[in-house]
This record gives sequence, structure tokens and C-alpha cells, in this order.
Amino acid sequence: MDESRGAGGTYEFAGFRLQAAQRRLARAADDQAVELTPKAFDALLYLVRHAGELLDKNTLLRALWPNVVVEENSLNQVISALRRALNDGGGQRLIATVPGRGYQFVVPVAPDTEPSEAPVAAVAQRQAAATPASPASIAVLPFASLSSDPEKDFFGEGIAEELIHLLARVPGLKVPARTSSFAYKGRKVDARDIARDLGVGMLLEGSVRSAGDRIRVTAQLIEAESGFHVWSQTYDRQFADVFELQDELAASIVQALRLNLGDGVAATIQAAPPTRDVDAYRMYLQARSLWIGLGFVEHGATAIELLQRCLSLDPNFARAHAQIATIYMFQFNLGMRGPEVLREAQREVDQALELDPELADAHALLGALRGTRCEWAAADASFRRALALDPAEPLTRNQYALWVLGPTGKMQRAVRESEHCYRLAPAVASSSINLGGYLSMVGQQQQALKHTRIAIDLGYGEQQPPIPLFLAQIARAQGRHAEGAEAMLPIIPASLRSQGADDVVRQVFAACAEPSRAESALTALRALCQKADAKLLDTWPMTVLTLNWFVLLGAIDDAYRIADRLVDRFRSTRVSNSINLPPIWLAEMREFRRDPRFEKFATELGLLDFWSACGPPDGYELRDGRLSELT
Repeated sequence: MDESRGAGGTYEFAGFRLQAAQRRLARAADDQAVELTPKAFDALLYLVRHAGELLDKNTLLRALWPNVVVEENSLNQVISALRRALNDGGGQRLIATVPGRGYQFVVPVAPDTEPSEAPVAAVAQRQAAATPASPASIAVLPFASLSSDPEKDFFGEGIAEELIHLLARVPGLKVPARTSSFAYKGRKVDARDIARDLGVGMLLEGSVRSAGDRIRVTAQLIEAESGFHVWSQTYDRQFADVFELQDELAASIVQALRLNLGDGVAATIQAAPPTRDVDAYRMYLQARSLWIGLGFVEHGATAIELLQRCLSLDPNFARAHAQIATIYMFQFNLGMRGPEVLREAQREVDQALELDPELADAHALLGALRGTRCEWAAADASFRRALALDPAEPLTRNQYALWVLGPTGKMQRAVRESEHCYRLAPAVASSSINLGGYLSMVGQQQQALKHTRIAIDLGYGEQQPPIPLFLAQIARAQGRHAEGAEAMLPIIPASLRSQGADDVVRQVFAACAEPSRAESALTALRALCQKADAKLLDTWPMTVLTLNWFVLLGAIDDAYRIADRLVDRFRSTRVSNSINLPPIWLAEMREFRRDPRFEKFATELGLLDFWSACGPPDGYELRDGRLSELT
């Protein structure tokens, strides 16, 4: 919830004191803390900051779950829990229900009594991620759309993104990637904090207003430390002249940088536009806005349709081909489409690279596609090529860890790439999610919990995969077994929970605390697996979880039956969802790896060939072509 996480402050109402930055609610009389779930706290903070306003349910749903589609019942449950915590009885003393409309916080709220400060998560980010600003450096923020037509909101982001592409070509100039700088869109973050997060000395911001086929672009160059505007310019153009406008704007920015930073910045930019067809470019920007800004789950099909229309106008638009492949890949990862979509993605990636062999996004996608086929060495080469072409793109590093380093057991390298991603994009939730996951896998549980909490503070749902899995793993590793079991439950499919999976999870976690309970937990787990839908058990996360649980309970044969099914699926489809493989490198999975059957498992999935070519996994060596644990 961006607003609630964007500033500090203390608020007093009806005998309570709410401290935003500390995320704490207490009774004002004795400072006794009142326990709230994170989502209930978010709801209270949003209501308090909009005291007296009638807030419809859609507004609250968007504020509390900005990146997740949830049912209205989720909001009702949060409000009910909040009322119980506040002793609000029937619900009209503090939080009034307006039938058919929404909720209203109806008691007076004292004004903010503390100076505004960054939230705890943001402070943690800046302490961990901030790097000294390079003098010749600039972050391009998304340009605000001032158009009356909401369908043209994508113009601003499109122009800013193209400026990033152009300025990144300037030798000696550091320019954070779109992923890094666009993460601050809609967040109330001071420009100096953004600059510190991204390690830049200059910020470029601006606005776009469109009317018919005319656009007006205003841009300002800001010296980050002082906040002073060092250059500003307004351009009025026809949209048909958008490419010339972007070139002119980039050249003016470079000249302004030269005036302020000296001749260390190159004077000219040489770059061809991504397409010569303005209408194709317009459709491409609109598709990007739909997919990235509004959500690829709901709008992926519409975005693909726009991109295909775009390619009908310009079949040689390499970025459009790569964008289609990206959407296909995400649809496969989310289980929205089967392995056949990967063949379509491969065709689009091949076409993109034929048209533009230096398109970094396409090389990263090729790496991911090769990872699904267990072509690990080729995938590794593709990701290295992508990073060489665009080292500023943070998500490539996350993908490298996800599709190559984690599955092949190179966990320390996966942590380093995830840390690098986090430094480049500290305001992107997925940066913290990936880093938290790999830190947990290498045993750094306190740091893992910190980064998982940062992801939640940045708006990622606490019950949204893979957060429950990470919280459960961290809690169990720290000895909080009962808490870990409860954290795990939201990620278990509803059909399994209706068959008694909740009790099985609790028994497994209890057996980790008391080994004497392992036999009864194992019996319960086997019974669940026998009556459950086999197809469901063979999908993530159940493949990962059941494999891990059987090993924890000492049932290695059961674990290998799951591993054999994973191998069989790969043999029949030649596609493997690599997200199932990193957990086999957990320390607690050592007995699985020590079993003689592990070498066959690794060979079938192409891991042994990769280790022979690129070195063994952490903690192992190759002796005469066989994997051997270091002592």
C-alpha cells in the first residue's frame, strides 16, 4: 500500500496512538501495544489518513492489495479483525459501514505530531543499497501524463523509457534501467532519497500532455543533492515526430549534463529508433503499459493482440517480438498456458535476435527458455551475454539466479546476483523477494526475513506466492515450528486444504521440532498424497513441498518417487519448470543428495553435463566425472 508506506507520523484517536514508521498501535493511556496483522495495520493507517472520507470498497481493495486481485471477502475479514482489535463492538463507533457504499473512519484524528520520515523498510533499503553517486549519472523517472484521455497515459512512460535507451548509449554516463527508476512511480519518495537509492547525481523528470495528434513534453533536469533545477525545456510536436523529439530531447539533456558535469560526458548520441512506423510504436507503448502497469494476468491477451497488430505494421520491430515472448514466458510460469507456448516464445525470441543481435532482453529470454529445457550451459551463456549488453538491468540478474544458478546449485553466486539486483533496484519488490529466498537457502535467516519483510512493505501480498513459503522456511529454520506451519498454509491449494492438508502441514512441522512424532506425520502425509489429485501434486509448490517434507521425515524412497515423476515429465515434454530445483540444495536436503540415486537424477536433468563444463555446485567437486561432497 504505497500511501501508507510512504511517510511516517503519529496519529491519536479514541484513546489510541498509531505510529506509522514503527508500524505500531498502542493504547495512549499506558502505551500498551495492540496486536494487529500487517494487513489490518495497513487498513487502519489508510482509514486514519482519510478520516471522515467515505471510502468505497474498490478504493480500499486497490490501496491494500495494489498488485493482487482479491475478493471483497478479504477486505471484510480485515475490517472485522480491525474492529475486534479496536473494541469497536458493532462497528459504528470508529469504523462505520455505509451500506452499499463502503467504510468511513468517523472519530476525530489528531494531526500528525512527528516529522515525516521514511518507513522502516525504506530506511533499511537505503542503508543496505545506497552507493555513492557517480558524478556522470542520471536517473530518468516516468513522465507524468497530463492528458484528459486515460488511454494515452502510456505516452509519458514510453518517452521516458526511450530516453533511458538513448542516454544509456552515452559513453561514461551511468543510467539506471527502467526497472530501477520506474519503481518509484506513484510513491511519495523524496527525490534525494531516490537519487541515493540509485546512486545518481541527476534526476530527469517531466510531463506529457496530448491532444489529438499533438503532444507537449516538458522535461526538467534536477541536481539530486540540492534539489535545484539546472535545466528545463518544453517541446510542442506532432506525435508523428516523436522519434525526432526523443533524439532532440536526449541531445539537450546531454548538453545540459556537459555544462554541469564537464566534458566527461560525450557530446552526441547515435541510435536508430526502434521502429520507423509511428502507429506501430504507439501500439507497442500501449501494450507495454497494459502489461506492465495494469497486470499481465488480466491484460496479457490484450497486450499480445496489440503487439501482433503492431508487427503487422512493422514486422521488423525487434522489441515487439521480444515483448510477446516475455508475455508467453510469464503465462507458462504462472500455469496459464502449457509447454506449447514456449515454442511460440522461442520463435519470437529467434526473430527478435535475428533483427537485433544486441537486444539484451531477448538474450535474457533465450536464457530462460534454455533453462526450461535444462540446457544449462547454453542458458548460462545467454544470460552472460544479456548482462554484458545491459549490465544496468536488474531483473536479468534475478532471472539468471532463477533459471541457472539456483537450479544448478551455485547458491553463493545466486545470492551475489540477487544482491546486485537489489542494489540496482531497491524499490522493486521482486528484488527483495529473490534475495530473501536465496539468503534463506544458504542459512542467513535473519537477513532473509528482513528482505522478505521489505518486499511486503513495498506492496507484495503477505499471502502471495512465494512469500508464505519463505516465511515458513525461515520460521522453521529459526525453531518457530508452529508459526512456520501457519505461515505455510496460504500457499497450499484450496482443494488439498479441504482434504485435510492443514493438519498434515502442522504435523510435519511439529515432527521437525519433536522427531518422535515423525512416524505419525509420515503416515498422514502419505495418506494425503494417495487421495490427492496426482496432477496437482506434480505442480509447484506441491512438488517442492512434498519432496522436502518426505526428506525431513526420513522417507527418502518417497522423496525419490516424486523426483522420478519430475524426471519422467521432463523426458516426455522436454520442459522442466526450474523453480522446482533450487530447494534440493537446502542443507536439510543433504540426505537426498547423498543417496546413490541422486547422480542419475542429476544426469537426467542435464546437471552433470553442466557441472563438467562450468564447475560443480557449491560444496562439491567432480572426481572422474562423478559428483563428490567436499569434506
